[in-house]
Amino acid sequence: MQDKVMLSMESRMRGDMQVRFGGRYEETYCRKAARRLVPSLREATGGDLVELAKYICRTDCVSEALAYIERLVNGASLPRTRMLTAPPRPVEAEMKDVIVIPLRHHALFSYLQSRLIDADISRMYCKEVHYELRGRHYFALAFGNISGGYEVRNAYYKGCLNNKDISLIRHLTEETQENVCVFEGFMDFLSYMTLKLAGDRTVCLAIPCDYLVMNSVNNLKKTLARLQEYSDIHCYLDNDLAGQRTTETIAGMYGGRVSDESCHYAEYKDLNDYLRGKKR
Repeated sequence: MQDKVMLSMESRMRGDMQVRFGGRYEETYCRKAARRLVPSLREATGGDLVELAKYICRTDCVSEALAYIERLVNGASLPRTRMLTAPPRPVEAEMKDVIVIPLRHHALFSYLQSRLIDADISRMYCKEVHYELRGRHYFALAFGNISGGYEVRNAYYKGCLNNKDISLIRHLTEETQENVCVFEGFMDFLSYMTLKLAGDRTVCLAIPCDYLVMNSVNNLKKTLARLQEYSDIHCYLDNDLAGQRTTETIAGMYGGRVSDESCHYAEYKDLNDYLRGKKR
C-alpha cells in the first residue's frame, strides 16, 4: 500500500471531453480526441479553476480562461471585484457646524466618572465639541493637540478633528522641564493627573514634569523629535505589544535617559485600568 493517502479523482463530462481536476498531469482517455495530459489529484501541487481553464484552452491569458469558464456555466456572470477609485472619506470630513465649548455636559461627565477621572481634572484639560453628522446632532470630549486639532471621544466614538498630532502640556507655559512623562492616549494622561491629585506615589512622580500625549503610536516620529528637549523621559505606555515596542524604540534612541514606568502597573493593561483597579 502506498504510504500516502490517495485522493479519489473527480471527473465530469463536458460534451466529448472528460476533465479531471487537481494537481499533477497524467494521461487520460478523451473521446474523439487525441490523448492529452490533464490535471490530477495524485500530487498536491496546487492549481485552481482558472489554471485548469488555461491548460484546457492552451493559453496563458487569464481573460481567455475566464471567458471559457463563463461559457461552461451557460453564460452565468462571474463575481467581479469593484475597483475603488478613491479611498473612503473619513467620517470627520462629513461633520458640519462644529463648535468647541468648555466642558459641561452631564453625559460626558458621566462617561468620565465611569473611568474614575476627576471632574476638575477633566474641566482643566478637556473641552466639549458639538457637531452635525448626516442630519443628526452629536457631542463628545475634545482634547487639543499642538496643531490646533482635537482628539474626539465619547462612550461610542473615538476620532480626531482637523490635524492629527501630539499634545504637549507644559508644567510652566514658557519653560521646558528636565523631565517629561509620555502617554499613548489622553485618557491615560487624565488618569495620571487624577492619581497625582489623589496622592499616588507608586506611579506618579513628585517632581515638576511636562506631559506629552502621543494620541497614537503612529505619531512616534513626531514624539521622538520632541523628546530631544528633555534629559529624563518617563514612558507610561500600555502593557501590550505596541506599547512595549514604542518604549523600546524611544529607549533605542535616547538610551539611559528613558525610564519604563509601566513596570509599576504591570498587572494592568494601562494607566486607566490601574486607576480603576481592573487587572488583566
